[in-house]
Amino acid sequence: MRERRPHRVPSLLVRSDQPLIGVILEENGQEVVRYFADEAEADAALPQDAVQQALSLAGAWSDLDWDEAEAELDRIRHESQPTPPITNL
Repeated sequence: MRERRPHRVPSLLVRSDQPLIGVILEENGQEVVRYFADEAEADAALPQDAVQQALSLAGAWSDLDWDEAEAELDRIRHESQPTPPITNL
């Protein structure tokens, strides 16, 4: 019988005041999240077109009539039941 070796999961040690930045990427056909503690390294890991893709979302709803959209959102807000208070924390 083959001896099983423990599977080591990589870890990342950062200071408590240091941000942890997750970057979603595709590797070998699977979506993965790579974590960084340095913003410059996280930016360097982003695909070249990631910024342009994010900026292109800014105009995604530009063809909508804002007054109509606002009225619809207001209608939805008034028809929705409020969330009950959370008592067990």
